[in-house]
Amino acid sequence: MDFYEKLKRDISFFKAQARNSIQTIVPLLPKKQPVMFVHNTYTHMKDLFFVDRYLGDVTWCFCPNANLYIENRLPKIDLFLGQGHSLTLGTDSLASNEKLCILSELITLHEHFPDLSLTETIQWATWNGAKYLGIEEHYGTLETGKKPGLNLISHTDGLKLTSDSTVTPIC
Repeated sequence: MDFYEKLKRDISFFKAQARNSIQTIVPLLPKKQPVMFVHNTYTHMKDLFFVDRYLGDVTWCFCPNANLYIENRLPKIDLFLGQGHSLTLGTDSLASNEKLCILSELITLHEHFPDLSLTETIQWATWNGAKYLGIEEHYGTLETGKKPGLNLISHTDGLKLTSDSTVTPIC
């Protein structure tokens, strides 16, 4: 309300609902259209159940570095695990991130959630994103006939990323 007052905008017509943004917008979305929810720092389990009741093809996208930059908090990743949801990673934009680098997002994610499996989060960063974008026939996995970008991640501790981990494009 303070924001609109500063803009000298009359929003007296607005009547606040006893619902959060997900519960407000989801019933208005087409059921057969793929939907991506981004950031998810205030998403709760009741929101996941609510979305499951209304929508079919949903992807939850996490942008850890942007989340920390904007709100100094991360989504409750554990809520999303084992629920059968498609999870993916993003960077947001340079307005809220120092660089547009998925490896940086993976490093931040693993620093804050060390029990996550790197093989699982690599799938979030590759296949799941390609699938949501509808380009999985050409990208996202290493298969005959596809043209994936292949990157070498160095300076790891076995299958654990470190703050020194780097990526080098191979092809």
